[in-house]
Amino acid sequence: MSAQFNEPHNNFDLGKGRELMHNFREKHILPLIIWIGLVLIAAFTLPNISQLVRDKGSVRLPATVQSEVAQKIQKKSAGGKNVRTLIAVFNNKHGKLTDEQSLQIGTAVSQIRSDPDLHIVSVTSAGDNAAAKKQLVSNDGTTEMAMITVPSKYKVKGQTKAVLNKIKTPGLRTYVTGADVLNEDFSATTEKGLQKTEIIAAIFIFLVLIIVFRSFLIPVISLLTVGISYLISLNIVMNLAQRYGFPISNFTQVFLVVVLFGIGTDYNILLYDRFKEQIKKGQTAVAAARTARRHAGRTILYSGSSVLIGFTALALAKFSFYRSGVGVAVGVAVLLLVLLTLNMFFMATLGEKLFWPSKNLAAHDKSVVWHFLSKFTLSHTFVMVGILVIASVPLLFVGSQKLNFNNADELPNSVQSKAGYNLIKEHYPAGTSGPSTLYIENKKPLNTQQYLAEIDQITGYLKAEPGVKSVASVTRPGGTKIEQLYLKSQLKTLTDGLDQANYGIKKVQKGLASANKKLASSNTSESLAQVQQLADGASRLQSGAQQLSNSLSTYTAGVNSLASGSQQLSQGASSLSSGVGQLSTSSQTLNSGIQQLRSRTARLRALRSRVSRLATGSSRLSSGLGRLRSQTTPFSSGLNQLNSGASQLQQNSASLVSGAQSVASGSTEVNNGVQTLSSKMKALQSQMQQLQSGLTSANAGLSKVNAGTNTVNDYLKEMQKSYLGDTFYMPKASVKSPTFTTSLDAFMSKNRKITKVTFILNSDPSTTKSADRIRTITRDVNAKLKDSSLKKAKVAIGGQSSQTADLQKTANSDFLRTVAIMLVGIGIALMFVTRSLVQALTIIGTLIVTYFGALQITKWLSEYLLFQNMLTWNTPFFSFIMLVALGVDYSIFLMMRYRDDASTITDVRMRILNSATIIGTVVISAAIILGGTFAALIPSNVLTLIQVAITVIVGLIILVITLPIIMSAMVKWTYPYVNDKMYKKSLANKDSAQNRRTQQPDTRVDNHTK
Repeated sequence: MSAQFNEPHNNFDLGKGRELMHNFREKHILPLIIWIGLVLIAAFTLPNISQLVRDKGSVRLPATVQSEVAQKIQKKSAGGKNVRTLIAVFNNKHGKLTDEQSLQIGTAVSQIRSDPDLHIVSVTSAGDNAAAKKQLVSNDGTTEMAMITVPSKYKVKGQTKAVLNKIKTPGLRTYVTGADVLNEDFSATTEKGLQKTEIIAAIFIFLVLIIVFRSFLIPVISLLTVGISYLISLNIVMNLAQRYGFPISNFTQVFLVVVLFGIGTDYNILLYDRFKEQIKKGQTAVAAARTARRHAGRTILYSGSSVLIGFTALALAKFSFYRSGVGVAVGVAVLLLVLLTLNMFFMATLGEKLFWPSKNLAAHDKSVVWHFLSKFTLSHTFVMVGILVIASVPLLFVGSQKLNFNNADELPNSVQSKAGYNLIKEHYPAGTSGPSTLYIENKKPLNTQQYLAEIDQITGYLKAEPGVKSVASVTRPGGTKIEQLYLKSQLKTLTDGLDQANYGIKKVQKGLASANKKLASSNTSESLAQVQQLADGASRLQSGAQQLSNSLSTYTAGVNSLASGSQQLSQGASSLSSGVGQLSTSSQTLNSGIQQLRSRTARLRALRSRVSRLATGSSRLSSGLGRLRSQTTPFSSGLNQLNSGASQLQQNSASLVSGAQSVASGSTEVNNGVQTLSSKMKALQSQMQQLQSGLTSANAGLSKVNAGTNTVNDYLKEMQKSYLGDTFYMPKASVKSPTFTTSLDAFMSKNRKITKVTFILNSDPSTTKSADRIRTITRDVNAKLKDSSLKKAKVAIGGQSSQTADLQKTANSDFLRTVAIMLVGIGIALMFVTRSLVQALTIIGTLIVTYFGALQITKWLSEYLLFQNMLTWNTPFFSFIMLVALGVDYSIFLMMRYRDDASTITDVRMRILNSATIIGTVVISAAIILGGTFAALIPSNVLTLIQVAITVIVGLIILVITLPIIMSAMVKWTYPYVNDKMYKKSLANKDSAQNRRTQQPDTRVDNHTK
C-alpha cells in the first residue's frame, strides 16, 4: 500500500522537476544568473575611472617623434625628473598695474617660492631681472605672469589649487594656466559632459522607445540590457588599462556610452520588432523568442560584427589616441552577448506582456518615405541618381578642411585655466603661452669656446628665422647679444688701443726729432775747449795755491822779524793776490762751463750721474774759494796797515795759515774734478754722436712701426665691419667666471653636455601655422649643424608647437592608414553578408560620400552656429569611425531583409522595394535614437564632442535619405535583364494585394516558422 501510495507522488515530483528544468532552460534563467553575477563583480571591481583617465588618457605621441625625443632630453637634463610649468596670471581689468599691486604680486611670488608643499623647482618672475620683466609684463602694463616649474609626479589639480590660493590679490584677476592645467580641466569638463550625456541619452531613448512600441516595459528592459553591457564593458576596459596598459583616452567612456546606447537600442528595436511579429502570428513566447533570435539575431550579429570589425581595426593604428577606440569594440562584443542571451529571458518570460500596455501588435508599420524613395528610384533611376550627384558636388569639392589643433579651444571660456589662457593671448605676443625649446645633447661638455660659438650661431640663426619673435640661450640669456662677447666689440677695443698707440708713437717721434735737432745744433767742440781751459786754469789754481801755502809758511816763519822781512811779505802778498785772482777767474770760468754743460746734458740721462759728481766737485771748489776770499779780503785791507798792525797780523797768522791750507786742499780737489770732467767730456762727445745716430735710427724705426700699426688697424677695422665682427668669442677666464656660471646653470645641464635654446614664435603655438614653422626650423637647424662641430650631437625641438607638428603628422598619416584597414575589414564583412562584391562596394562608397558631405556641412554649421571656423583635429577621425561603423548597420538591415525575402519575392526590384518599405521604419527609428544619443553630447561643452555629434546626426540624415535610393538603383542596374513591364505588373499586383490586406486581418504565418 505504501509503495503504491508513494509511486504517484514520486512521479509527480519527477514531472515537476522536469518541468522546472524545462522552464529553467526554456526561460533562459541561467543567462540571467550569470549576468547578475557579472554585474555585481563589475560594480565592485570598477577602478577609479576619473583618475585613471587623467593618468593614462592624455594624448600620447609615438616615442620616435621629435617632441617626445626632446622631452626625454629635457628629463635627462633635469636629472631624470619630469616637471611641468604652471603659469600664474595677474590682470588689472581697470588699467595698468599700480606700484602697490606690483609689490603685492612680488609678495605672492615669494610665498609660492617658500611653500614646501609645492616642491618648487624654479620660479621666474618679473622681479628677477630686467630681461624677465620685459618678457613677463605685458606691453600695455595691465598683466603680469610668473612661470612656476614643479615636479609632475604630483597631481596637477592639487598644485593648481595651491597656487591659486597663494596668488589671490585684491583688485586683480588671478588665474593659473598651462598645458597640463588645461588638460586637467578638459578631463573634468569631459567627465561632467559625460554625466549630462548619460542622463539626456537615457531620457531620450526611453521616450523614443515608448513612442515606437507604445510600451513602458520595453524602454526599461532595453535600457537595462544596454546598461548592463556598458557597465561590464567599462569594467573590462578600465581594468585592462590599469593593469596591462590598454589604450584609453578622454573620449573612451563617452563613446562607449553613445555607441552602446545608440546601436544597442537599435538592435533591441530590431529584435523586439521581430519578436512582436512572431507573437502576432500566434507563436508562443518561447518560440517567438527563438525565431526572433534566429532571424533578427542573425541580422544583429552581422551588423554588430561589422561594427566590431571596424572598431577592432583601430588596434592596428600606431597612434595610441586612435587605438583607444578599441575600447568600443570591447563594448560591442559584450553588447552582442547580452542582447542575444539576456533578452531571451525577458521575451520568453514576459511574452506579450513585454509590450504592455499596448494591445496593438501590428508587426510592421510601413515606411511611407522609404517606400516612395525606393519606388520612385526604380521608376526614374537616372533622375534620382543625378539629383544625388548634383547635391554631393558642393559637399565634396567646396572648401578646405583645415583642422584646429589647439586643445584649449575644447574648453568653454568660463573655465579658469581657459580664462587665463585667453588673457595671455590678448595681452602678450601670440607665442608667449607656449615657448619652444631646442635641445642639444653632446658627448662632450659644451662650455668651451668652440661649442659656445656654435651655440651662439644657432641662436642668431633662429632669431633670423621667419616667424620667430625672440630667442634666449646660454650666450644670450636675456634674449639679446652681449656686445662685449663679440669680435666687433673686442676689435673696437683693440683698434682704439692701436689708435692711441699710434698717437703716442707720433709724440715720441716728435720728441726724438726735437732732441736730435738740439744735439745736432749743440757745439760740443767749443764746450770741450772751454772744459780744457777750465782744466788748465785748475792746474794753475793748484800751483798758485801751493805757492800761497809756501809763502804763508815763509810768512809765518818770519813774522817775528816783520820789520826786517816786510819786503818779502809784500812779494808774497803780491803773489797771493795774483793767485787769488787767478783762482777767482778760474772758478767763475768753471761755474760758467758747468752751467752750460748742465743745460746741454739735461736730456742725456746716461750722463746725469757723471755731471752730478762734477757739480759736487764744483760746489766744493766754490766753497773753498769763498772761504779763501773771506780770509784774503781782510789780509789785503790790512796790508796797507802792515807796518802799524804787525801785532794784529801775528794774531791772525794762524787763521791765515789754516785758510791757505784749505785753499791748497780745495784747489787740489778742483783740479782732480776738472781733469775728470775733461776726460768725461771727451767720452761724452763720442756718446753724443752715438746717441744722435741712435735717435735717427729710432725715429726711422718708429716710422716703420707706425706704418705697420696703421696697416693692422685698417685691417682690423675692415674685419670689424664685416660678418666676422658678429663672431662670438669668449676667453677661458670669462667662461669660468661666476657671472657666466649663472647662465650656464640656467641653460645647461650639470654635466654641461646638454644645452637648450628657447624661442617664442609670433603665432599661436597650437596652430597649423606654428607647426609649419617648427618643421621649417627643424630642417634649417639640422642643415646648419650638419657642417659644424655639433654635427654628431642629438638635436630636438620641444614645446607645444613641436607637439602640434608631430600630432599633425602622426594623426594625418595614421588616419589614412587606419581608415584603409577599417574599410577593408568592413568591406570583407559586407561581402560575406550580402554575398555580392558590387553591393559591398556600393555600401562602402555610400558611407564615404556620406562622411565627406556630413563633415563639410558640420564645418559650415560650426562656423555660423558655434563661431568656430575650423573643426578640431580629432573630429574627422571620430566622425568617420562612427558614421562608417554605425551607418553600415542600416545597410545590413536593409540587405539582410532583402536576402530573407528571396524565397517569397523572386523579382529583385519588388524585393528591394518591399525590404525598403518594411525596414524603413526600423532604420528611421534607429537613426532617430542614434542621432538623439549623439545629440546628448552637445550640452557637454566640449567642442570635439559637439562637432562629432553634429557630423553623425547630419550623416544619419543623409543615409536615411540616400540609402533607399542608392540601393534600389544598384539592384536595378545589377539586374538589367528584368523586364520593366513585368516589374510594373508585379507592382500593380502588390498594390492590389496590399489594399485587400488593409481590409482584412493578417493571419499569415511567416515562412521561416513553417
